[in-house]
Amino acid sequence: MSSVIPKYLMICTNRRYGAESASCAARSSLQIADAIENGVRTRNINIVIERSVCMGQCLKGPTLRMAPGGGFILGKTLDDVDAILDELEASCGFKEDDNGPLHLLGS
Repeated sequence: MSSVIPKYLMICTNRRYGAESASCAARSSLQIADAIENGVRTRNINIVIERSVCMGQCLKGPTLRMAPGGGFILGKTLDDVDAILDELEASCGFKEDDNGPLHLLGS
């Protein structure tokens, strides 16, 4: 990976209509996006997940891309989600705990 720490993971959830048209959504990208979003939230990983439309990789999808400056991650399945989350932890770290506002009056 480059020296730029990724802040976003874009996941294509585009569905192309037509019996012969390949698309990321037809290859389970919606379920992958759900699993990654849940994993990021559960593990408190410091990254924003963005669902996106076509990134031009329909024949190789599902398509994920780290931003800014990251390369494509292609052809992953639900079985790959834990490894993706492990990589996100390693490259992005964790969010600071947000315990909400401090109640100065003890309420």
